[in-house]
Amino acid sequence: MILRWILSTFILLALTACAKPPQLELDTAEHVIEQARTLNAALYAPTEFQAAGEALQDGRALMKRGEYSDARETLNFALEHARRAVVVTQEARVQEVADELAKQEAAAQKVRQAVERVRVKTEEEARRAAIEAAEAKRQEVQKESEASPKPAPVKPALTYKVGEGETLSTIAAKAVVYNDAHLWPLLYQANRDQIKDPRQIFPGQVLNIRRDLTPEEIEEARQKAKDSDIFPISKP
Repeated sequence: MILRWILSTFILLALTACAKPPQLELDTAEHVIEQARTLNAALYAPTEFQAAGEALQDGRALMKRGEYSDARETLNFALEHARRAVVVTQEARVQEVADELAKQEAAAQKVRQAVERVRVKTEEEARRAAIEAAEAKRQEVQKESEASPKPAPVKPALTYKVGEGETLSTIAAKAVVYNDAHLWPLLYQANRDQIKDPRQIFPGQVLNIRRDLTPEEIEEARQKAKDSDIFPISKP
């Protein structure tokens, strides 16, 4: 008797639950479908979104007819497809963002490569310009050097060791010295530090022989010798 009462009570509760409109299922399905619509699921997950919308309409119709059990099942079906539409849409949009970032990175890489090419080209042009400028300067200096008069070669310095019986005049007459006896004043002037009197020189003295003489100095020395009576030199 008690068992029959419990079974009857359970069946009554089940029937009561089935008789209750599935309002919670309806509200949940509508909310998730609206979320899918906001995410533009019709574009990213059209099949799932359409199935959810159609099931929602069917569920509403079943509720109006009082077929709550079928309505609850249909609304759960709508909710399931709506959730799947949301997930697919979110994944697709995330992938879109990732693809966009990849495109931007590729574009940025191209820009960096272009900048690097410009930098390398600029450095190469600058290096080439510097080489050309240096070569032009070298050629200019070379032309100026070739156009400038060459300095007269400097005659090497010469010394002469006085021998027995020699005088400034006889030394000046030697070919290795001046080859002209009249140029003895040049020997005297170049060796004043060791010759006090041009008449007195001594064997072993080392005389400096000037080689950087100008024509004016040579003529002046020759004239002094002619005007002096220190070493009378007969005229030819």
